[in-house]
Formats: sequence, structure tokens, C-alpha cells
Amino acid sequence: MNKTRVDVEEEIDLSSKKDHHIKSEEFAVDESKIEELNGVFNEDDYVDVPPDGGYGWLCCACVTAMNFATWGVNCGFGIFLSFYLENDVFPGATPTDYALVGGILVFLTLALIPYTSVLLLKFGYKITASIGILIQLAGFLGASFSTTLVQFYITQGVLIGISYGIIFGANSIVLPSWFLKKRALANGISHFGVGFGGVVFTLIINKLIIETGDQKWALRIIAIISFVICTVTMFLVKIRIPQNSQFKDQQNLSIKKIFKNIFDLKVWKMFPLHLATLWSCIGATGYCILLYSLSNYATSMGFSRHQAMIITVLLNASQSIGRPLIGYLSEKFGRTNFTMFATFYTCVMSLVFWINVKSYAALIIFTLMIGLLVGISSVNVVPLVADVVGLNSFASGLGFANTINAIMSLVAEMIALNLRDYSIPNRNPYFHCQIFVGVLYFCGFIALIPYREWKVKRMLHQLKNSKKLTENERQSFNDLLESKGFIGFLQRAFHLTII
Repeated sequence: MNKTRVDVEEEIDLSSKKDHHIKSEEFAVDESKIEELNGVFNEDDYVDVPPDGGYGWLCCACVTAMNFATWGVNCGFGIFLSFYLENDVFPGATPTDYALVGGILVFLTLALIPYTSVLLLKFGYKITASIGILIQLAGFLGASFSTTLVQFYITQGVLIGISYGIIFGANSIVLPSWFLKKRALANGISHFGVGFGGVVFTLIINKLIIETGDQKWALRIIAIISFVICTVTMFLVKIRIPQNSQFKDQQNLSIKKIFKNIFDLKVWKMFPLHLATLWSCIGATGYCILLYSLSNYATSMGFSRHQAMIITVLLNASQSIGRPLIGYLSEKFGRTNFTMFATFYTCVMSLVFWINVKSYAALIIFTLMIGLLVGISSVNVVPLVADVVGLNSFASGLGFANTINAIMSLVAEMIALNLRDYSIPNRNPYFHCQIFVGVLYFCGFIALIPYREWKVKRMLHQLKNSKKLTENERQSFNDLLESKGFIGFLQRAFHLTII
């Protein structure tokens, strides 16, 4: 094989040599892998290429099951929210109070991911996941006995948020270690558990609330189901450590060294990472608003609580199909390409379709159509971040992205509820919220344009000396790579290629 020695302190962001240096030692990069993989990945990932399968598929199945028992449960929070709003479960609580609990849960889930990485790298997967599973059990059981707003905040907000942060944070490292070319596909498949869990738990929660008259037994049943599923699957999951990993010698890693590598400012300063983070932050905000608001939106239009529950079920059912589909189409047409399409699609659906929904039938159609691709930020943030920083710095890059996402997720549903206006003539109370969501996704689409330009530029740089290129192709690559100014930027940003 044709190999060359590459100093790993070579910059990742080709547009700025000051951005990032991965390690201080040298490693061998297989140039044939760069050509085989079309030059679309970080050079760090060409050293010890993941198998794209094997035991990774079992890990994918286990992560899917754990997503079912964690994020799938969270997809049913809209049913709890609707019940709390209608029945004044905690006296004196306002709609903002209830919305803030959902925001706290998502905030802690995302904000704790960097710290979970520290636990994971120091103590291993099983110990880390076990901590999260036990906290989750305590949170749900505690929430079922809560009688005050403070207890509600601590249990269903803080404890569940911490548990999800640990479980999800640990699992977010698993699949990228086993997959490269199929990374988006594997991540999409694992998110099937989110949508399917949303369907199952929404039905369970709604039925138990109707039969018992309150939320208590719904929370207890969820606690038992989640604990059993997460415990069984945890024992089957393994993380693959690449040969060039800076965390390979786990026993000799100090907490200080792990913190330094996870909170790596050189990684966090990378401009393409900022773009991917901006897009995912916008997408996460829009997603939270849609996920938590649709049930209450349906009742605000005059539909029954049962009809509102059906809308939540259909949204999650659509997501259970859409998220694996996102993974498949991202690999077929290019991760960045399809991410841009899905983001723009969601923008159009919000501004054109959602605003004009007048009937229950139209709301059902909108829910099914929006659910297919609304999870794009949850599915593709992992491959988009990994493509920038490489697997070696993935924990640091994803930690940065999710820390920023956490801030907006904290207030997303509060924004939605406070944007409601019942005084607008001939419009539903969520009109301003609908405009806000549509504009959010349009801004997300704009943020992906410079991201794609950077990625095309890196691809051209990696492939310009490929022996497979003809002289004309090589010259064309060089011309496009060296094209200056705004015109050159646009040519690269919209260059036709699978990327």
C-alpha cells in the first residue's frame, strides 16, 4: 500500500492553519484509504479505519434499545405537559414552570455529555452507564411521589436530565467508534428507538393517566421498563478504541489529562465546528418546540385531549421511520447535502404548511410529513461533528456542540409557550411560534452553506494529488481549490459532489 508519514499537528481546517492540532506524535496515513473514501473524512480517521459493521451492529441494536427506553420516554413528555397544564397538578405552577422542567431535562442531558466522556474514559462504559441507569430509576420513582413543584423540578427535571446525560453521553461515543462510511446510517438506525419509544410510551402514559386519574403510576411503570431494558443492553455494549487513540492506555490516564483532552480549546476554536454547532443548536431548538408543543397546539385548536394524544403518537411514529431514513439518505446523497435538504424542507413545512393548518385531517398530514425529517439535527450532529474533528477528538467536539445546544434547549419550550397569543384574529395562538420555528430552520440552512464550502475545500485538498485523477480533473480541482473571493466561495459551496 502507498503510505506516507503525516505529522498529526497538521491543521484540520484548511482555511486556517491556526485552528487545531490533534496530537504531537506521528502516525501513518494510508493514501489509498483517502482515495477509497473520496477524501470526505478527517485524516485522523484513515489510520485505523473502523470496520463499518461486525460487532458494531450489535452495539447499534443495544443503543437503539437504550434510546427507546430514554429519549423515547422523553418524546411522551408532551402528554405529561398537556395533563399538567389542564389539571393544575402542582398548585401555583404556571405553564412556564412546566415547560422549564422539560427544558432542564434536555439541558442537563446535553450539557453533561463532556463530563460523561470523562467518566467513560476513566472508569469504562459499564460503570458509567450503571450510574446513569440508577439515577434514572430514582428520578422516575421520585417523580411519582412528588407533591410540590420543587420536588417535581428535582425528580422529573434534574435527576432524569442527569441520567439521560450520562446514558446518552456514553452511547454517543459508541457508534462512531465502530462506523465511518456508515456512521450516519448506524446513528439513524439507533434513533429508530427514539421514535418507536415515543409511540409506545405516549400510548402507555396516556392510558395510565386516563385509568388512574393522575401521572403517578405512569411514571412508575416507565421507571421499571426503562431500568430493565437499559440494564440488559448495557452489558452487551463495547467501545472500539482505534490504534491511534489518545485514550488507548486507559489505566494510566489521569483525570486531569482526560479533562484537558475533552475540554480542548484548540478543538473548540475550529470554525467548521462552530458552523455545525450553530446548525445543530438551531435544529435542536426547533425540534424541542415542535415535539413539546404539538399536543397542546392541537387542544388550543379545539380538539380533544385524545385527538392531541393521537398527534403526538403520529409524530413519533413518523420519526421512527424518518430517523433511519435520514441515516440511509445521508450516506447515499452525502451527509452535508441531505442535511441541508432536510433543514430547508422543515423550514418550508413550518412556514407554508403548519401556518395554514385549519382541520384535524390537515394537522395529521402535517404531523406525518414533518416527523419524517424533523429529527435531522439529532441524527446528523454526530457525523457532521465527527467529519470535522475526527474520532480522536470526537468527544471534545461533540461536547462543545452539545454544551451550546443545551443552553437553547433549556428555554426552547418556554419561548414557544410565551409566544402563544390568543388575541390574534383569524389565527391560532401558536402563529408567532410557527413563524419562529420556520425562521430558525432557514437560519440553520444558511449556516450549512459555509460548512459545505469548507468540507468541499478539504476534499479537494486531499484528492488533488490522487493518481486516479486525469490531468484535466486535477487541473479542475486545483482551479476550484484556488479560486478566490466570494465567487470562489460559492463555487465550492455548491460544487456538485456527494459530500
